[in-house]
Amino acid sequence: MIIWGGGNGPAVNTGGIYSLSTDTWIATSTVNAPSVRQNHTAVWTGSKMIIWGGNGNQGTNTGGIYDPTADSWTATSTINAPSHRIYHTAVWTGSKMIVWGGYSWPIVFNTGGIYDPVTDSWSPTSTTNAPSERGSASAVWTGNRLIIWGGFGGGALNSGGIYDPITDTWTQTSTINAPIGRYLHTAIWTGSKMIIWGGTNNGVTGLNTGGIYDPSSDNWVPTSTANAPSPRSDQTADWTGSKMIVWGGDSANVTYFNTGGIYNPSDNTWSSTTIVNAPDARAYHTAIWTGNKMIIWGGYSFVNNGTNFNTGGIYSNPSVTGLITKGDEIPKTFSLFQNYPNPFNPSTQIKYSLPFSSKVTLIVYDILGREIIKLVNSEQKAGYYSIDLDAKMYASGIYICKIIVLSEGRYFEDKKKMVLIK
Repeated sequence: MIIWGGGNGPAVNTGGIYSLSTDTWIATSTVNAPSVRQNHTAVWTGSKMIIWGGNGNQGTNTGGIYDPTADSWTATSTINAPSHRIYHTAVWTGSKMIVWGGYSWPIVFNTGGIYDPVTDSWSPTSTTNAPSERGSASAVWTGNRLIIWGGFGGGALNSGGIYDPITDTWTQTSTINAPIGRYLHTAIWTGSKMIIWGGTNNGVTGLNTGGIYDPSSDNWVPTSTANAPSPRSDQTADWTGSKMIVWGGDSANVTYFNTGGIYNPSDNTWSSTTIVNAPDARAYHTAIWTGNKMIIWGGYSFVNNGTNFNTGGIYSNPSVTGLITKGDEIPKTFSLFQNYPNPFNPSTQIKYSLPFSSKVTLIVYDILGREIIKLVNSEQKAGYYSIDLDAKMYASGIYICKIIVLSEGRYFEDKKKMVLIK
């Protein structure tokens, strides 16, 4: 995990690399690092981290690329870069970074840019049919498109847009049955849908409502509030491959939380995260998913004259990862087992085994080879795994489950046929 920048009284341009396996930190170099800043964005390319924007109320349009292997920085070009800003969004497409929206007080933007780190060059995003000007919005990358939703622009918004970088075009997201307008919320991408949750619509009280957006049908389904975490904003959210974990946050800088919840979209239910040994209550923190654990770090609490944290915690829950405990038994081979039941209606269980820690991709395709859902796309440790597939929104027919595993030069691939009968 790489942490960089932020505020600790004055903003900083320092950071650290945390190793989960050794529970140790190594400082990131400040040589040629971007200037001190907060309210910036960061994306991971697969080998490097790109920092962009942020700083004071007017923001900056500078950034830097950090190579953790060489512990070195190179500046991002400002030629044709988007104008100075803070509270914008950024996603990594697999080859480029897209930044969009944000503020440079008192100006609010609906502009953005696409940055290519290979050529160190920028190109603008179209404003035709783009969402209205806003900051503090959410953004997810679907695999081929960017979805922007919510944010603040003269008020809390419940509108959004889908951006196609290939055609440089926007289409609006539906507002029918969409969650109420909000900002400082969270958003995750499940592989086929976007889940919005929490945030605030008035800057005073938080929300514990949300919605699931399906871009293929342009429709919304509300998330349950039964057993959901208490209303809040400024929380974090991670996608585990089958469930969403939200944690922390605050309510108008008065109440801070060290509680959270696990949301299962397949049955629209919530369960609580434990508070035993949980980090201190906080908001504005960071959270990442390692493939089988969530790491929380940093953040702020306004209580008791204000506290900036350099502490964190590692959250583990086998029911979230799909890891099946079989004593100390480690599988001897890579395997993708036949789903059960098969045929099925509407849900089935997919199991696989990993003899080594591996990068796992588990995808379901229809009979025409079109990707339906990406169930897993993460690093996972050795063990037996089980993932539930809920197909109540899919048509009857034949589906293919495909697993691809990469593990220190080892490659494994397998497919299984699944039959959905309604």
